[in-house]
Amino acid sequence: MSNKINNNNGNIRFRMLTSKDKAALEQLISTIENSLAVPEWWIPIDDTARAHFFDSDWACFLGAFFGDTLAGASALFFNKHEFAEEAEKLGLDTYSTNVAEIGRCMVHPDFRGNNIMYQLNMQLCQIARDRGIDTILAVAHPDNTASNASFRRLGAQLKLTSTVYGTYRRNIYMIP
Repeated sequence: MSNKINNNNGNIRFRMLTSKDKAALEQLISTIENSLAVPEWWIPIDDTARAHFFDSDWACFLGAFFGDTLAGASALFFNKHEFAEEAEKLGLDTYSTNVAEIGRCMVHPDFRGNNIMYQLNMQLCQIARDRGIDTILAVAHPDNTASNASFRRLGAQLKLTSTVYGTYRRNIYMIP
C-alpha cells in the first residue's frame, strides 16, 4: 500500500514529537527495523539513547503526520553519545565546536516517495541553526540511496566513508 501525499494541500503536518508520541515512535521504529531490505542500514538503538528521546538537551524529534498516523520521523541529536565517534573520525573537537547530528531518519514504507525525509531534515537543519549549532553531521549506509540522496539534496558534503560502532559502514556528511 502506498500513500502518495499531496503536501501542497496540507495533507501532511510536521511537529515536534513529545513523550505523548512515544508509542507511535516506537511503532514506527519497529516497522522500520522489521521491513528493511538491508538490516545493516539501521544501527540498533541502545537503551541510553532510547531513554533520552524526549530530553530536549539530548534530542529533538520531528514527526510527519498523515492524519493521526506518524508517517515519518527524524531527530537532531545534541548529545555526544549520539555522534562522538563520527565527530572524532572527522577530527572535530566537540568541546570547542557546537556539533549536532541528524539521525534516526525513518519513513514508514507506506509513505515513502513523498519527500518526507527531506522535509523533516530541512526543518531540523533550521532548528539547528536557530540553536546556534556550528556543525551538523549526518550518516547513511553507502548503499542506502534514498538517505544519501536526501542528505545531498540538503547540500551535505560527503566527508568520509568509515566503519562506526564496530561494524556499521557509513557515509559521514557535514551539512553547511
